[in-house]
Amino acid sequence: MSPGLLETDVLDVAEFRRECWRRRPVVWRGRGADFLAPALDWAQVAELEERLAATGHGQAAVHRRDDGQVLFVNQAQHVMPVLRAACTVLADRFGWAECTADLSVTRGRGAGIGCHFDHSDNFVVQQQGAKDWLVGLPAHTSEERQRKRMLETKGFVPTGRLPSEPFRVRLEAGDVLYLPVFAPHEGVETPPGPGTGAEPGSVSVSFSCNAESALGRYLRPLVRRLSEQREWWEPLPTDGPDTDRLDRALLRALREVREEGGDHREGGDGHAGEGSEGGPVGGGAA
Repeated sequence: MSPGLLETDVLDVAEFRRECWRRRPVVWRGRGADFLAPALDWAQVAELEERLAATGHGQAAVHRRDDGQVLFVNQAQHVMPVLRAACTVLADRFGWAECTADLSVTRGRGAGIGCHFDHSDNFVVQQQGAKDWLVGLPAHTSEERQRKRMLETKGFVPTGRLPSEPFRVRLEAGDVLYLPVFAPHEGVETPPGPGTGAEPGSVSVSFSCNAESALGRYLRPLVRRLSEQREWWEPLPTDGPDTDRLDRALLRALREVREEGGDHREGGDGHAGEGSEGGPVGGGAA
């Protein structure tokens, strides 16, 4: 299958993983209830905002633009039980170790947070209003920028660089957009048409599978295991190390760490729980 945006109303998880996962964006029309049902409404958003102002946000990270047009709640499953339940179901359905949820609310024509790319695979489920998207492929982000994003390089800003002719998608309430890891993307609110009576603004939820590198999973436990290996903690001979002996100990330690599954800390590489989008750094799409 040649890379490109796929638009369909059929959600077949096995076919999706085989043909599209981390390769190409997908739009599922009217399949939002497969991810979250019933859809969030504006009353729930207002209740959440009042609760966040009164009691704080705990493990979630809340970002508000100064003009009041954008609210982004990273790790929103920690403050909305309905999202926590949906994350559990989706993780089991897609075979992920963990699923997280980000909530994006915009209240202004064209409101958005700019073009960027993530180190997570994101499923944007439009809840209220509509949003226009510009989307690229993972290959449109250079390998060096992918590397810096995965390694959380200090000072790196994951701004996206769209191709000259990006895919253009309009999500209406109930639609779902899959954004592969590293794919540059930008979403902006679509104003309701005249005479529709619809409330202006957009509400969407991004369910994310945070990408994990081999370094993130294995490096820390490997260093701990090597620190227990005499070959690696004893003084090196003055005439040079026995490299064959070190290699054998290294391979033995790596094999043991892999068999034990590596680092099981929540968040793996440390992606989960961080900020996202347009300044804050982390997984999720807005």
